[in-house]
Amino acid sequence: MNLLLRDPASIPDTLPGEPPSGAATGVGLWARVALGLATLPLVAAAAVPLWLPYLALVALYGRPPVALRAAQVRRYVNAILHGQPPAPGLTLARRLYLLVLVLRKAVMVPLPGLAWLLDEVLYGRRLDAVPLEAPLFEVSAGRSGSTQLARYFEDDPRLAAPSLLLAMFPYLWLHRLVRSTVGRFVSADTVRRKIEATLPTAFVERHEVDPFRTDTFDGALFIAHLNSYCFFVGPDMAAEDFAMGRAAPVNRALWEEDFVVLLERIGRKRLFDAGPGPDGAPRRLFVKGHFLAGAPALARRFPDARFFTMLREPAPRFQSGINYIRVNPIDPVLGPPAWPWLVAGALRTEVEYCQVEKAWFTAPDGPRRCVLRFHEYLADLPGTLRRVYAECLDSTPPPDAPTEHPPRRRSHYQVDRSLEQLGIDAVALHLHLADYVAWCRGYGAG
Repeated sequence: MNLLLRDPASIPDTLPGEPPSGAATGVGLWARVALGLATLPLVAAAAVPLWLPYLALVALYGRPPVALRAAQVRRYVNAILHGQPPAPGLTLARRLYLLVLVLRKAVMVPLPGLAWLLDEVLYGRRLDAVPLEAPLFEVSAGRSGSTQLARYFEDDPRLAAPSLLLAMFPYLWLHRLVRSTVGRFVSADTVRRKIEATLPTAFVERHEVDPFRTDTFDGALFIAHLNSYCFFVGPDMAAEDFAMGRAAPVNRALWEEDFVVLLERIGRKRLFDAGPGPDGAPRRLFVKGHFLAGAPALARRFPDARFFTMLREPAPRFQSGINYIRVNPIDPVLGPPAWPWLVAGALRTEVEYCQVEKAWFTAPDGPRRCVLRFHEYLADLPGTLRRVYAECLDSTPPPDAPTEHPPRRRSHYQVDRSLEQLGIDAVALHLHLADYVAWCRGYGAG
């Protein structure tokens, strides 16, 4: 990988025209550290009464997939306290702030755990009875055009896809409570506008956020656990915890156990809440994400599942993806990930994703799979939809399926560094992934 990446430490933090990072520094950061350390014992004390009912329900219904794993907490604490990542390094203040974030999430495990288990108490048997047959999974690499494609399928009333809100807050009782109270007075458009107003313009430019529509499902796993902090601990942690192509050994249980349970249960909640389709038949579950690391486990859990991917050549995809992660508002105090860590970590995970994706989608055995190509999707949307429906759903698109893509702004981003500005050797990248590039262009298997 060193052959593909020039000295990452030489990547400047800002370029002319880019917005400031917004990260807290100096006195401001130390003030947040002091506040976090002072309130951590109070948060822990408030959680104490929740542990007994939480553990009692765990004994009855099993461990919630949204509950942190102790091994991951230990790994992050050890990396934060003792890790020596390369430049720009970790200052003492940032180490302490990260430590507060991790420990606060750890001591509050009973809160999301009880929220999850309450669904099991209220709806468990009815969820178990929900038909979940031949689910459809769109498993594509990041920045491949997968979200827009997913929303075309989401519009089919014969399918049901978890919304972004349901993935982030996977508690059916909460959604039903909000709909029956606040939802009567606050419209969905108002919620959309309020949420978008809180997001940085640089992020909204690159991703059309709609809390009531489907989005990348992996976020449900990353936010429930500690993976969303990986780029702030160093490139090595990022290479392990942002790896969506193949599960690192330390994350095997996360992908093969927690993720599968999380997806299945949220899927059943969505199907249960949606009810049958307009023809009276049960809807089929549709989930979109980049969860290739969990695909083998999903295929074992659902032998009748169908998978499809969208291939986009690595150079433009890597460029878009790295810039996208940089502007993703993970924590306002931490600000964006440092460019050197972001580029080094993301490059490792994305190169591996390409290699695993080609191997898995072209393997002679396994579940039903379909391979789409980004350039064909742009040129022939109806043909793309017909292919997926024929190969994965044994059906045809609905009569009102779109025939043209809606216009979208795809340039003049606030943050849009080229591969050269990111220190990535585009020629070496192309040569390193030559087989994959040929596959993306339609010259390989699949």
